[in-house]
Amino acid sequence: MKKIRAIYIGDVRFEECPVFELDEEIGYFVMLKDKDFRYEKDCVYEDDDFLIFTIENDRATMLKID
Repeated sequence: MKKIRAIYIGDVRFEECPVFELDEEIGYFVMLKDKDFRYEKDCVYEDDDFLIFTIENDRATMLKID
């Protein structure tokens, strides 16, 4: 099963970096550790400060969004 996940570049400065996973049903990237914290899908795709990855078979591949 392929997943789409994102991290915010600025968060890598801290000891823990929140990871967001796209929930296609609701159209939001939802934080894995706090489901109440989320960003609209389009906002993440349009923000250059998010790194977006596909996760498939335990392999992460960074996506280039143009």
